[in-house]
Amino acid sequence: MDQDEMKENAQFLIDELPGKPLPGSVRIRCRYKNLVDFAKVYGFTDPKYVGPEENGIVACKAFANHFTVKAIYKLVLGMKLEKDGEKKAFVRDPGKLLHAGNKYNWEDCVDIQDGDKLTITGKWGNVWLVEKNMILFAELLVEARNQEGELVCKPTVRAAVRPGGY
Repeated sequence: MDQDEMKENAQFLIDELPGKPLPGSVRIRCRYKNLVDFAKVYGFTDPKYVGPEENGIVACKAFANHFTVKAIYKLVLGMKLEKDGEKKAFVRDPGKLLHAGNKYNWEDCVDIQDGDKLTITGKWGNVWLVEKNMILFAELLVEARNQEGELVCKPTVRAAVRPGGY
């Protein structure tokens, strides 16, 4: 694919994606062992995060890294768009998709607890091309809710797609 074709594809995505929902949702089950192991990796020692199972624990805020990245890869790779009457995958080469960062918003969110079943959904935010290296960037506005429908996290995820992947 030459540079002009990549620019054309990028412009199509810049015009089409913002505000569009990601297809489907991803379910994540939160288990005691996973919550504790994740907290320990980050050095948490507070019993609130690593205490005995019978005392009930909550997930440390870093646990959001676990479900956010996993969900985004699944949701983005399932995205198809119609261009010139033909349906095409958003990511042509999954090896070119990169996770480029997260920004977390915990406002109006409840703690994640052992046993929670999270549902992750999202929609596209801003999309832009850095022409110097032809990397396409996109913001994904994500919501994670527990089985009661309560919001547990509102991350903004930044993804990058290297040349040839979009």
